[in-house]
Amino acid sequence: MKKNRIISMLSAILLVFSSCEGWLTQKDWNAISTEDIYSSEQGINSIVANLYSRLRYEQDFQTDGESYDMCRWDEATNYSQYWSSAGNVNRDYRSYYDYTFIREINLHIEELKKNASNLSEDLFNYYLAEARFIRAMAYFTLVSRMGGVPIITETMNYVDNPASLARKRDKESDVYDFIIRELDEIKNDLDVRPQGGTITKSRATKGSALALKSRAALYAGSIAYNHDRSETKGLNLPSGATGIAAEMAEQYLQQCLDAMFELDNMNYYSLYKGDANLSDNYYKAFTNNTADNKEIIFYKAYDGINVLNRFTQRALPRSMTSIDKSGAQINPVLNLVNAYELTETHEAKPLEAYNGQQTVETIDETTSTLDYKIFDKPEDIFAGRDPRLAGTILYPGSTFRGNELDLQAGLAILETDGSYTFKVASSIANIATTFHGEGEEKMKVTGEDGPFRVLEGNWYISHTGFLLRKFVDSTNGSETQGESTVPYVVFRYGEMLLNAAEAAFLLNQNGITTYEGQNTKTLALDYINKIRERAGGENFKLADNELTFDRIINERRVELAFEDHRYNDLKRWRTADEIWNGDREDANAILFGLWPYKIYAPGNEIHGKWLYRIVKIENRGSNTDKGTPIKFDLGMYYATYPINEGNTLVEPNPHH
Repeated sequence: MKKNRIISMLSAILLVFSSCEGWLTQKDWNAISTEDIYSSEQGINSIVANLYSRLRYEQDFQTDGESYDMCRWDEATNYSQYWSSAGNVNRDYRSYYDYTFIREINLHIEELKKNASNLSEDLFNYYLAEARFIRAMAYFTLVSRMGGVPIITETMNYVDNPASLARKRDKESDVYDFIIRELDEIKNDLDVRPQGGTITKSRATKGSALALKSRAALYAGSIAYNHDRSETKGLNLPSGATGIAAEMAEQYLQQCLDAMFELDNMNYYSLYKGDANLSDNYYKAFTNNTADNKEIIFYKAYDGINVLNRFTQRALPRSMTSIDKSGAQINPVLNLVNAYELTETHEAKPLEAYNGQQTVETIDETTSTLDYKIFDKPEDIFAGRDPRLAGTILYPGSTFRGNELDLQAGLAILETDGSYTFKVASSIANIATTFHGEGEEKMKVTGEDGPFRVLEGNWYISHTGFLLRKFVDSTNGSETQGESTVPYVVFRYGEMLLNAAEAAFLLNQNGITTYEGQNTKTLALDYINKIRERAGGENFKLADNELTFDRIINERRVELAFEDHRYNDLKRWRTADEIWNGDREDANAILFGLWPYKIYAPGNEIHGKWLYRIVKIENRGSNTDKGTPIKFDLGMYYATYPINEGNTLVEPNPHH
């Protein structure tokens, strides 16, 4: 039975993690025994490759559905965006209960102990620690979605009475304690540096163990810190299966700082600073997967051959795609763009498209008497913004792969009475041939990249006025057949700094003023200012009390955009239902776009200049209900817990 299970694990997915790392080669294992598999590094690596491939990431670059998770909340949208309420993104959203995976990790650990005795002690200890790291990752995924789950560390074989195997849920805090304890026990066995000092990024290392500890401890600490808020919202089960006691916050937050101190003591990881252009530098922190990028701690690797990366194909601007014009499927929204600070004033001030009071327009309106701000070039409205904006998002006037984006919603034709008439191409199909005017006054009406009103068949263009740069491969042709090798970054040093800044800040708020002999408020400032300095921003100042929790929230929002943190952050802060409240009058719950128009006014000084219209994102929800607001239901703080027949020990999650 066990041999068959091991063989099936091998044959399920045999993957090469990275062509440059090349630590796994494929082989036919069907006629080999379990003992033989575990007697060689190649056999063990094949088992481990299968386990790594099954780690759950809601945002993945290999399949369609996972990458679209970027579009479900308030960072981006896409042409098929209907995930707007608990009726669609519901209490089953991100439900995860894969104990088959847990069992196979446990089986792998048992087989290692039985059959890998011929390995050197250091190598055996590494493989064992690596397996426990993968298990800790799986348990973190479980607890962060489901709350407390049974902690099972041995294989459980089938019996005549399955109910006898039933386990009650462990406390949420017990699961976090288990994860942190495991990581503390294995971290030194993972501290393997090959000749030359380069540390791998696609396999478990001491750095990735400390990174997971940092994230897990922060999640547990913030849930404990917000215990009373959870209680008010009915999120704490009496058994402790959900909710963590407030008095436990301090220990978890200190464990988060422990991880940061130890990571720094490795003298290896640092923020990426390989390019003098700050926007390009930030972008390359995610696309440069060479050894000199020591910001990335752990990633999922793609080689474009055995493990395909299809993300660039989906996100690339339409005008640059080489496959069926099928790009532009991830459209950042104005809500996120507005979060990037003005570098001169340090405030996240919304972009201003109008003189005087700002407004929101309906795209159905073809004329307007509004007083628009006029810009010489389309990129001028974004001048003076945090350079991470240009490193993350492609906006009107941006260039990518050496070409300027063709982002133009239409023409704003200036009438004699000072009003504007808006003209757009009738369809995406005839954009290239749609012009207005004659001779030198002849102007293209709509850009190939959009934004464009969503009508039948007009999917693959921007609907917001923005496209994504982060994670999109700048190598020409890399979108073809999933050939991009840009990695999916799971842990990086920048996140560790933000985790530590938040932990130190909350400790200070809780009256803990010193940690390891240092002032906790000063620590918080130091960590967050490292992130701001790398982005070209000025430091927050201790004397001015500039660092607030709202500042930490915003810093995480822009620094970690599209890295699958926003949803989890609002959940653990217990504010998701307040921000995404389903109120169509609340700007936090509605998505917005910024549509650029070129001005047509021959003989007038504004001819050929630009104006913008702020619009609600349409076709979100249904064709009859435009601009449906985002609704986060209380039942979504913990996903639906499976109630298996025969297991009377399991209790459902709150509000289920």
